[in-house]
Amino acid sequence: MKIQLLSLLLLPLTLFLAACESDDLAGPSPGGNPSLIGYDLGVSKGRADGGSGLSRTPDRYSSLYSEADRRDFLRGYEDGYNQGIRPTGKPDSFGQPLVASVGQGRVTIREGSRTVSVCTTALPNVEETKFISEQQQIVVKSRGNHGPATVQLFDTATGAAKASVAAYNIRGGNPSWAAGMGE
Repeated sequence: MKIQLLSLLLLPLTLFLAACESDDLAGPSPGGNPSLIGYDLGVSKGRADGGSGLSRTPDRYSSLYSEADRRDFLRGYEDGYNQGIRPTGKPDSFGQPLVASVGQGRVTIREGSRTVSVCTTALPNVEETKFISEQQQIVVKSRGNHGPATVQLFDTATGAAKASVAAYNIRGGNPSWAAGMGE
């Protein structure tokens, strides 16, 4: 008797979950829970983008969900993207924001516990750093024990220097990548 009652209670839940899995990409179904479906669609698309190395751009799927489901889709997309960029075998540091660690004559770029690159500065004392271009580049201001400072632009993925300018030559926001680092 108890087993029959339990199976009667679990049957609707099982059918609902099966329907959600089969309609994952179809969008909201009549009578379905649009929030759950919007979230599930976001997870599916985010996981696919993260796993294939695409940029984190949920707006490319804006035609697949209604404006009312946007928040649920975006939340699901973020969760799915993070799952996609962390396939088994890769450390959890992938997909983390980049962090700059300052040392004598260098700036080390890290993603979680993983070292991405090391930027060697023109002068030994690093005074200031800032990421630009969605953390694809970093601007570093360094100085000797006295004298003028040098501002350099580095690629965060490789640590290669891309440009350099004396801090006293930064005027009127030019060059634009060095704005705010002048003297």
